[in-house]
Amino acid sequence: MLKYGTRNQMQHQNVTIEREELNGTHEFVLRINGERFGFLEFTRPDVGVLCIEHVEVAPHLRGAGHGRQLVQRAVAFARDTSLRVVPICSYARAVIQRDPALAAALK
Repeated sequence: MLKYGTRNQMQHQNVTIEREELNGTHEFVLRINGERFGFLEFTRPDVGVLCIEHVEVAPHLRGAGHGRQLVQRAVAFARDTSLRVVPICSYARAVIQRDPALAAALK
């Protein structure tokens, strides 16, 4: 469940992105002051592969770069753990393809 509010209410807040795994669901979760405002869901279908299935950010925060931050965090995790990234989500695919540093994780 995502929280709602105004973008102005979110300025100067404590923003964190943490990896969470619960009941077989793998996510990177965007929290602002401890409240969940977005997530990136991923799967590990094969050894050495991380599939980005879905990215979602609360509507009032879209366009502020939080979705991109979730994708960057997932790619960093994949690099740190020697995983190849497969972006199933069209948003994640677009973010990765537009950034040469991120695109290297696709190989």
